[in-house]
Parts: sequence; structure tokens; C-alpha cells
Amino acid sequence: MLKHFIESEHFRKLEIAGIFLFSAFSLVVLFLAPKQPAIVPTTDSPQSSKIIAQANAMPHQGWAPMATYFSAFGSKSQNGEIILYEWDLDGNGLFDTDATSMDGYTSYNYVKPGEYLVTLRVTDSQGQTMTDSVLITVRHPASSSVDYQTVFDDSQVQRVDISITRSNWDTMWTDVEAKIEVPADAVIFGEELENIGFRMRGQWSLRGSKEKKPWKIHTDAYIEGQEFHNLKQLIFTNSLEDPTMLQEKLAYDLMHFAGVPASHVCFVEIWIDFTDDANPPIFWGVYVMIERVDNKFVGNRFGQESKGGNLYKASLAQRGPMDLVYRGDNIENYRAQGDLYNIGKVNNEELADYSDILDFIKLIDGVTYDTPDDFAYALEQEFNVDGFLRYMAAAIALSGWDIYPFAGNNYYLYLNQSTNKFEWIPWDLTWGDNSQQPIIGREGIGFVEHAPLYDRVFEVQRYRDKFAAYLDLINRNWLTYENVYSLSQNYHNMIEPYIVQSTGDKMYFGNTAIFSYEQFNNSWTKFADFTLERNKYLTQVLSEYLTTTYQEER
Repeated sequence: MLKHFIESEHFRKLEIAGIFLFSAFSLVVLFLAPKQPAIVPTTDSPQSSKIIAQANAMPHQGWAPMATYFSAFGSKSQNGEIILYEWDLDGNGLFDTDATSMDGYTSYNYVKPGEYLVTLRVTDSQGQTMTDSVLITVRHPASSSVDYQTVFDDSQVQRVDISITRSNWDTMWTDVEAKIEVPADAVIFGEELENIGFRMRGQWSLRGSKEKKPWKIHTDAYIEGQEFHNLKQLIFTNSLEDPTMLQEKLAYDLMHFAGVPASHVCFVEIWIDFTDDANPPIFWGVYVMIERVDNKFVGNRFGQESKGGNLYKASLAQRGPMDLVYRGDNIENYRAQGDLYNIGKVNNEELADYSDILDFIKLIDGVTYDTPDDFAYALEQEFNVDGFLRYMAAAIALSGWDIYPFAGNNYYLYLNQSTNKFEWIPWDLTWGDNSQQPIIGREGIGFVEHAPLYDRVFEVQRYRDKFAAYLDLINRNWLTYENVYSLSQNYHNMIEPYIVQSTGDKMYFGNTAIFSYEQFNNSWTKFADFTLERNKYLTQVLSEYLTTTYQEER
């Protein structure tokens, strides 16, 4: 009878509500639950410096099925050591996962879409307990307006055929910097689209290759409403300066693992067919196809009600660094070159209204706060700070430098209409090569003199703690030699047969080749080799971070 009551829904509700049971009954419960500590734990008290629970999850949002990794990194007690780590992973109110033997680390595979409030409970040697929760959002693949599993299938290399007249082709090449759009027909993954717009794209990647240019398809350029699986634009990058063709795909994979709202990425082969000659199509090369950040993108990441807000893009090559330094309330003070501002608005341009981003920049860099916590409170009213910390953890794990705090580059800021907060969205991702790049700080990296968002965020202790926890999850579960080697090998083996087909990928074969086939075939292990050293460094630094922070707070 007693055991049945303990397992009943009524008892669970009492436990969740934190209602005290009389002490004699508590002793019986402890006797029936041998995994509990020998001392009688107190109920949760208001969060204090005496004991802190920190629940961390990665990823915390994505599409089903979704494997999520959890940690209690940052949990601590000034009364003594933490002796019990318990998790409620399915959000049913029961702490039925004891992760004590793994120091609070555990994982869970979410098969069913939904929202799960996952809670960590820690108990110290004095019997004091504390809890912390994290919301896990698992979306059904069919809930998105784009069939990502079909369009961005990264398990195969799919084919894109462009049929174009020689005259239109030559027109594009008269001035590559102008990115002239011309009409063409396309067969994309076996589906025919007539009269699409076809043009070059990019900045450095456009100028760096003589033949294998990056491309963009506008499905509705000449036929209103024409789409490909609900997409109006398709973007193909040429992986300039990367003989492996893998770094961008791997970097986006990591962003997805971190729970960052990042583009989907896959590999395609592009063929060009000149319609006014009798020659067969020409194999142009293997490309990385990247999901465009636009209204559909934000609706599928943040909910359909989030659409319609202003979207800003940092583009160093085109506009200069978007460093978020406050230069006043007049947009003219942010002019970069010509009629462009270094605040790169990419939608709703006809409104010419920059007040939202200027107010945000002023909050970051134009206001004096008494304490870092005062800044944090103000920032959290206007910005998804957690998303930024996840992004920074992933970018720093890869030793990136061509990113916001160092170059003011390669990101979007989007004003989410459902929350009225700005969201951080990554773009144009790369790896660095400094395995010992510090985890916090900008000294000696990049050329941006002042990055106020980064500088002020990392003055806040709880933000640093959460960032370190995210970096720890990445280092343990994604940035391992075994994982990166396996991913690199699979992608390399998948695209290698396409690189050498016909006359060969123009990046590796022909008079204008930039790399040799040997470079492509022999360099794909470099990401795993880098990971081996980076992982060792991060393991040491994070261990020191925990020790130092704990000692300072005691």
C-alpha cells in the first residue's frame, strides 16, 4: 500500500510541489529508495551561493529524432562536495536517472516531438538540494515549411543540371563582380524548373576561382511563384581555400549539435549544358549547397509567428565589420561605403527603418551600467543570450577567427516577432588552425578594436559559466578525434567519386585548377588531427576554469 502510494500520480504531484511530508514518512521513503544519500536531504531552498545547480543540454532544440547530451557542469556547493546528481529527462516529474557515477553527465534520445522540461537535482554532503531546468524542444520534421530531409539530404550527392544559351553564359562572365542574372532552365534532383534566374554570388569566393564560381538560383526570377520544395533561392558555394571541401559542412554540423539556429547543408554536383550546341553537358564540380537565411528559415526555426521582423547581415567584404559599436542614433553614422551601411539590412529595405537595431546597439554600447548583472538584465529583455553563448562555444571550439568578436563578420541578427528579441544566426562558417586559441578573450586575434557585445557578455560570471559548460559538452561529445574522423571519412568517401568523374571537378582538374587531386585526397584527415590537439587543450583549460572559479567563489 505504501509503495503503491509513493509511485502514484498524487504523490508525484506532492513531491513536485515541494510539500513536506512528516519526518517519519520521510524515513520510510528513504529506506525504500536505497540510491538516496544516507542523510535526509532538505527541500529546495531559493537559489543561493551555498549550492548551485546548473543544467546544461546540447542540442536543446531540433527535429525528431534528437539525441541530447546533458551535463551538470558548473554545479557546486560551498557546504561540501555534491554527492548526488539526478535527472528528470522526460519531464514527467520523476528524478529517475541517477547520473552520480558519471558526475552528472547523461544523454537521452527524444523520438516523440514536443516540449520537455528537463530538470537536474543536485544534493551535497550536508543534505542540501537544488534544482535547475532546461527546456528541450523537439520538432516534427513535417512541421517545417521545407522538406529538409529531402532537399538537404546529406547522405548522398544529388545532381543539378543547368541548361543555358552560350550568349547568356558569356553575359555573366563579362563582369563577374556585377553578378549578372540570366535566364536558364534547371533540373534539380530530377525535377524540372523552367526559366529560373542563374547568377554568380559571393565575394572572396567569387574572385578567387577563375572557373569554379559560386552560384545562386532564383526559382521565381521570371516565373512568379515558382519554387523548389518551397524554396525560392538555392545557394551553391565552391569551398574556396579548402581542398577537402569538408570544413563548412562539418562546421554547420557542429552548430546543429550546439542547438544553434543554423542552415542545413548538403553536397551537390553541378553540370552545365549549352543549349545551342550539340555537345554533352559539362561537369563543373561538386558544390556545398547551403540553406538561405530568409523568412522561411526564421519561421522554421522560431515558429511561423516569428516571421516579418528585420534581418541584418554582417558582411565584412561588402560593408566592413558590423562590430555593434554605438555611433549615435542616426543610421548615417554607420555608413560603410557608397550607399551601404555596415549594419547590413537584407529585408524590409523599402521601410528604411533601422530604429530597432540602433536601439539594440545603444543598449549594448551606449549605456553605462552599474554592474555586469545590470547589463545582463537589460540585455536579456532584448536578446536571446543563450543562443549567442551556444554559437560562441561552437565557434571558439573550432578556433574560428572570421567571426563577430574578431572580424565583425559572418552572422545575422534577426528581430523575432514572437518574442521581440534579437536572435543570433551564424553564416559562412570555417575552422581555424590554432589548437591553443584561448576560450575567452580577444587579444591578438582578428582586427576589430572593439566588440562590445562580446566584451560585455563575458564580463558576466554566469554567462562565462554557461559558455564554459557548452564548450565542455562540445568537447566531450562532438569535438572528439573519433567523431570528427568518422564524419570526415564518410563525407570524403561520398564525394570523392564525383570529383574525378568526366573531365573532373574544375577546382582540381584543368588549366585553372587551384588544388591538385592529391591535395583533396590526402588532406581530409586534417580536421580530426586538429581536433585531437584542440580537445586536449580544451580539456585542460576547462578543468582549470572549474577549479579556479570554485576556489574564487569559496
